[in-house]
Amino acid sequence: MRGRLCLLLGLLLLAPGCHRSTRSDEATAGCRHSESTCGRGTACASSGQCLVDCRENLAEACGPGLLCNQGTGACVAAPKLDCNEVPGLCWENQVCDAPTGYCREASIDTALAYDVQLYDYTLHVDTAASTFSGQVSIFLVATRSGTATLTLDVGKTVEVPVEGGTAPYTPYTVTSVKSRSGAELAFTQDSTAGTLTVTLGTPLEANASEVLTVAYHGPLNPISDRKHDLYFTGLMKREGKLGHPLVQTFGWPHHTRRWLPGHDHPRDIARAIARVSIDNGLPVQANGVLVQETGGPPQRRTFLLRQPVPTYALHFIASEYTRVPLGNVEGVQVDAYMYPVAAERAVPPLWWTGTLGAMKYLNEALGPFPFERYSMMQVPSALGGMEHATVVSIADTRTEGLDEEGHGNRLVLHEMLHHWWGDSAHQASWEEFWLNESLASFYTAEALGVLGGRSAFQAELDRMKAAIFKAPARYDDDALRWSRHPEEVPGETTQASFAAPYVKGPWVWQMIRLQLGEPAFAAFMKKFYAATRFQPYSTAQLLSLLNAEGTVDFTSFFKEWVYGRGWPKLASTWSYDGARQVIRLTVRQTQDVARYGTYTFNGPLALTYAFDDTDAATAPCTGEVTFTGGALESTVDIPCAQAPTTMSQPFTRDLLVELVP
Repeated sequence: MRGRLCLLLGLLLLAPGCHRSTRSDEATAGCRHSESTCGRGTACASSGQCLVDCRENLAEACGPGLLCNQGTGACVAAPKLDCNEVPGLCWENQVCDAPTGYCREASIDTALAYDVQLYDYTLHVDTAASTFSGQVSIFLVATRSGTATLTLDVGKTVEVPVEGGTAPYTPYTVTSVKSRSGAELAFTQDSTAGTLTVTLGTPLEANASEVLTVAYHGPLNPISDRKHDLYFTGLMKREGKLGHPLVQTFGWPHHTRRWLPGHDHPRDIARAIARVSIDNGLPVQANGVLVQETGGPPQRRTFLLRQPVPTYALHFIASEYTRVPLGNVEGVQVDAYMYPVAAERAVPPLWWTGTLGAMKYLNEALGPFPFERYSMMQVPSALGGMEHATVVSIADTRTEGLDEEGHGNRLVLHEMLHHWWGDSAHQASWEEFWLNESLASFYTAEALGVLGGRSAFQAELDRMKAAIFKAPARYDDDALRWSRHPEEVPGETTQASFAAPYVKGPWVWQMIRLQLGEPAFAAFMKKFYAATRFQPYSTAQLLSLLNAEGTVDFTSFFKEWVYGRGWPKLASTWSYDGARQVIRLTVRQTQDVARYGTYTFNGPLALTYAFDDTDAATAPCTGEVTFTGGALESTVDIPCAQAPTTMSQPFTRDLLVELVP
């Protein structure tokens, strides 16, 4: 259930901008005596009227300043984001933490040193001075008794690439840290290590909550080299292609700490309240839904994200955008925010319309879109996109022209898919990065297949296969599930740790589907998402759940394809014995076994070969080749009454296998 809200507090009267059911007043007058009178998507108010149920009609139910009561489906006023005062403020299984007024998860993640539940930040950006200032209240829960100190992640001094060389990035300065009671706490900021160590007045017991309020100020990010992979990091002011100003953050992979002190670890997901103002009055967009707006100058906008996400998915951006409503999917409004142009010219590329159909499919295939809105922000970028929760970044280079090769279409679907895989279900550590990207890429291909037919799905898989074989060094120097120092991020020392999940990973999922069968695979993936929704996932967990299905033991498959590097290379030779009427086929694995190991091919993964004599009157002769137990070569005799002239290998359609002479 999800939504925004439309009843004003407990009065249960229609507020301005709210919508009635399409039923007549006469038909709904007595709904409180018979709730079945109200149709789907509506709720019965105490007045006897059927009103829009904000949990079912997210976009239509409530206006700014109103939130959805998750218990009743009614809209409530939210002048103060305090769960003690606002009924139904908390989402799904969250509960109200009375001492703080913040919502907290029903259970905490004890694998963490401490579990951050919410970042409530207030920032003012001074573009004239290229500085920002503010504070963040970090609502956290202790996971261990006797927690006397907390170490937060903050920006650190580092040389960054700029045009013509490098320049020092100077982090912000923390000026104070206070407890929930307002007491000043001792702290040490280490700008070399990038840490903020806070000494608590009284040690916390396990499961006890605390709120640290950190005040800080600093410079905007000076990076200006658009070609550098990590150009978009921290908080910066920029200029768009039309010369218009932008202010934005970018935190991936671990650079949210450059603008927001916190626990910058992909496992520790948290909600956010963003209260942002900018001296030049640019309107702000941020994670979640707009709940408050003050006049100014400068104007301040407040956004509430009620669903927890990794810190790198936290984001705000401000510019003079033109909003283009694309449509509504089961209560979720989908918008594109384009560079400032006249309204009549603000027509998004045609491929953006596929977003709506893809979201409908994914709602059925995996589960309802797990957030309250979905907006795509056009940004100047040397990269593709970024899955900032509910406000994804889409490179302007991908939103221009006819998109003849489909790059933009894939990108938009990929970033939306991260709201299931990555923003909701999320990696337990950086080593599990492959799950985020392989699942987003695989289901992008699935969505393309739903929108354009099976051939579109196959074309996307084939495109990825071609990319792998064209640049093997980029994809084969590490495993999908790589293992490095815990603080290292994908791509830092090996190329494949970052690149392979996007193209090799989807093929692994395709081969898992081949072994389970289509119905079982579809059911499993829905179950897997339900089990990991807003939870950390890992390769070990995935393997355990797959093996629990009981139809296939995937242990060896994961050892070869997920924990191993590279992919198999096959060379095939054959001859025909006319006297015996058999084809002798020999297949060899030619990859460097010491580096890449050997691969198992049997059952649904057996290698199917077809031989034809080009005579339409005779059927092709087919046979299977299997590899088990580390074998490098396999020879089979295939009965065939006529001498074949050609050989084909249909298995390449479903397997990531490179054919070599």
